[in-house]
Amino acid sequence: MTRELWKGKPWIPPSLLAKSILVIVVSSIVFWLEFYFKIADLAPFLNVQIVLWTTLAGLLVWLVSVTRLLALRASHLYILRDDGLEVRLGIISSKSFVIAPAGFSDLEVTRSISSRILNTGDITVRTQGENDIKMVRVRKPLKVADQIREVMARPTVRLERQEITTR
Repeated sequence: MTRELWKGKPWIPPSLLAKSILVIVVSSIVFWLEFYFKIADLAPFLNVQIVLWTTLAGLLVWLVSVTRLLALRASHLYILRDDGLEVRLGIISSKSFVIAPAGFSDLEVTRSISSRILNTGDITVRTQGENDIKMVRVRKPLKVADQIREVMARPTVRLERQEITTR
């Protein structure tokens, strides 16, 4: 029986917060411009004020961006066990990759400036089959990468079973 050492999904709260703040700021600027130029109360389309159309557009943009983040979180799962790394992708149709220590080749951690501030990043695991498996938006990526290296660098020793003969 193998035990789970670490289990994770993409870490989306910082991106969710940033997108929400951006939508609020842009909507506020547009609202201010509409009131400044006195066009906020005009009703050019379907007898609805422009301010309401701006609100609807802001909510729609926010909803689309949040949906993409939630879909990313729902469709990715990473599990590190004693005997390897499993990456599961997909919601409707799914793929599952299992990387055993024997097939492990290299590991790369990619972090932008904002990722370093938020302590997130992407981990790319290369296998000997020249495949790259990317784990996106991993929380505490350096710690997770060290755990992966520890499991993958562990030598695999198999002992043959010897039959005991009695005389």
